[in-house]
Amino acid sequence: MSEPDFSGIDPLRVPEARRRIAVLERYLALPDPTTADAVSFGEEIGLSRWQLQRLAAVWRDHRDPNLIIVGRRKSKPKRDYGIAKRAIEIANGVITQAAADASVSSIASIIEARCADENVAPPSRPTVYTYVRKARTAAPASGPPRIVIGRMWFQIPISDQPAETMPTLLAAIMLPEGVIIAHRLSINAMKPPSISDMVDEVAAMRTLGAEKRTVVMNETDRRAAAAALARIGIASVNGHGQAAQSELARSLGSRLGSLDVILHRAKARPAKRKAATRFDEPLAPTDVVAVIEGAIASNNAAAPASAPAFDIATD
Repeated sequence: MSEPDFSGIDPLRVPEARRRIAVLERYLALPDPTTADAVSFGEEIGLSRWQLQRLAAVWRDHRDPNLIIVGRRKSKPKRDYGIAKRAIEIANGVITQAAADASVSSIASIIEARCADENVAPPSRPTVYTYVRKARTAAPASGPPRIVIGRMWFQIPISDQPAETMPTLLAAIMLPEGVIIAHRLSINAMKPPSISDMVDEVAAMRTLGAEKRTVVMNETDRRAAAAALARIGIASVNGHGQAAQSELARSLGSRLGSLDVILHRAKARPAKRKAATRFDEPLAPTDVVAVIEGAIASNNAAAPASAPAFDIATD
């Protein structure tokens, strides 16, 4: 049997979905299941006889994990936080007209001035930031061809690991295409992904004579990878602040495939991810890897263009 598609289910509920599938498969394999069989199999996964029989029929007909487990992803409820409709219209208008690289602070100042002109209360600056991020995420990435190397974190509890442990993904994303061309994943806080190894991997992918792309990295990463960069002819280590994380935020927003991501480590609250229902549980390390790899594949499949051949700009 091919691997079921668990992309619509909260990762913490995938183990429960797998258990249910295993039980349903065994039940459906019976040549002539009895009432006692339905009761027995139902007890294995906490269901009544009737629930087990209904679920078995659903699985037999559709083979869709989303239909046999609670916890499918739902859209977040929309709230207006008491913001006047006219203030929202002004904010959206200013954001639409602003340059792609305009700072949130400058955008917020314009919104506040225009709201003052019309005597309406402006949205708060954190709200403006949310509006800007949403608008920039909805729009395809733009700008010159480049390769951004940066990190992201996932608040996915891992079995047999401390609560503060979070999977870390170091990724090289090709922009404006939005394709992740290389990545390294760690679920061990003591063994973070190697930035030097990532640079070597990306360098090995280049095609001499193809379109040259600038590599965008944060200042500390450039220093840590100085030797690897020198091997491909980028000898100087210029400071780029948090350029890579800002680029990732604009291109990915707050999601990678079906997963929520954290793009600034200081904003992570790893111990806050609690089991919401009895179906939630920490994932085994192999399942964590599978979930994140699936999110990367989903991101690349949804990209508007494939990854073209590239060379690396060294000046």
